[in-house]
Amino acid sequence: MRKPLHFVFLALLLITAPLFADSGPSSNGDFSFALNGASGGIQYNARAFGSGADGQITFTGTTDISDEDVDGEGTGGTGASSVTVSLTVDVDCLRVADNRAAMSGIVTSSSVPAYVGVRAVLAVEDGGEGSKAAGPDKFTWGAYRTSSMSWTPEDSEVPGDPGWSFSWIATDAERFDDVGVPSSHGTGSVDCQSFSFGSYAFEALPHGSGNIQVKP
Repeated sequence: MRKPLHFVFLALLLITAPLFADSGPSSNGDFSFALNGASGGIQYNARAFGSGADGQITFTGTTDISDEDVDGEGTGGTGASSVTVSLTVDVDCLRVADNRAAMSGIVTSSSVPAYVGVRAVLAVEDGGEGSKAAGPDKFTWGAYRTSSMSWTPEDSEVPGDPGWSFSWIATDAERFDDVGVPSSHGTGSVDCQSFSFGSYAFEALPHGSGNIQVKP
């Protein structure tokens, strides 16, 4: 009687094995920071699956917010004030290359209403763990408004310039390991594919300020 039971148990293992398989590249982290007039903490997790990604980024901290009218909409002043901000980003894009990851999504909730609906990008570099660490963990963060393009860029000295219709790969000329980012003719929306890893100005996390993990 033991032999049939053995086969049944083995069959169950084969059926359930895919449920525990790694579904794709991922990254997670929990760290504090203090730089460029901002201080606080970021907690995040993101995982790629198929052609998409999911996860969440939570930002809490104090930052300097300018009320300058940078969009020319006739609103705002010329000063800046320090405010406490908390916001949540629903991740919809993740790109992983070796020990680096970039993720992006829409701000779905924020203590500052103006941030809701803005796209945010978090890029990180995993320096390793413990005594095997090759260097410190690093990160950079940005928020971007989406703008629709209602015009076609062209060289004013070349009537009918077709350059905008071409495709290209943008790379950092000083980074031979930069795989580049394909050109995009979309709406101007920024996501995890918009910038090459070589173009990010990563900031190193002080020792003991947290941990970043990237899993290709």
